[in-house]
Amino acid sequence: MVLKIVTGVLAVAAAMHAAHAKPATVFAAASTRQVVEEIAAAWTASRDERLGMVFASSGALARQIEQGAPADVFISANGIWVDYLVSKNEADPAFRRALFRNRLALVAPRNSRAGKPDGDAILARLGPRGRLAIADPRHAPAGVYARQALMSIGIWKSVAPQAARTRDVRGALALVERGEALLGVVYRTDASASGAARILTVFDASLHDPIVYHAVPVSRESRSVSRLLDFLSSPSAKEIYRRHGFIVD
Repeated sequence: MVLKIVTGVLAVAAAMHAAHAKPATVFAAASTRQVVEEIAAAWTASRDERLGMVFASSGALARQIEQGAPADVFISANGIWVDYLVSKNEADPAFRRALFRNRLALVAPRNSRAGKPDGDAILARLGPRGRLAIADPRHAPAGVYARQALMSIGIWKSVAPQAARTRDVRGALALVERGEALLGVVYRTDASASGAARILTVFDASLHDPIVYHAVPVSRESRSVSRLLDFLSSPSAKEIYRRHGFIVD
């Protein structure tokens, strides 16, 4: 009888601990919002554990982590900011995972009549005052990729003064959706999900560095973080990535 009581008390205590345990928190690139939200729902459904989420540009998140923000896993839209955290001893490179890839697209407002442009057509479309929306290359990988692509086609110096730089790629897309920018360079996944912008062209992948999203642990709680990283690399997670238009090997 005593054993049953003790067992019952321990079970209740364990349940209370699980219910009040601090949820793991993912700091993720802004372009992954929808996919990470679906991952979080699947994680909770399968384990009855909540997952905290914070979204911003990869660079802004890396700086926050460096300054002590309570993240457990960092998902970056490029490897540069992961390398940065590794160099600061804030991330463990031994458990780094490449999750999925993306492409870069040139977009215009949905009602725009702009045709599929090349470099000269982009300059003509913008004219002397038109704005080109991009994420800020100083901290947003999408901006870095955009600058690389525009440099590769030989027009970056011409369009740089007209570039409307935003905090993250979702901000750049929003400028185009509202008609505040004639053109924008954003991720294909974001553009495809937009109802107010349309894709004019997808840049050839050779024009910029490969767009690879990396996940890396930035917490010392290795057990829970290891399980989360395994889930992020699982077949069910990969199916979620594919549904949102990301490229999975």
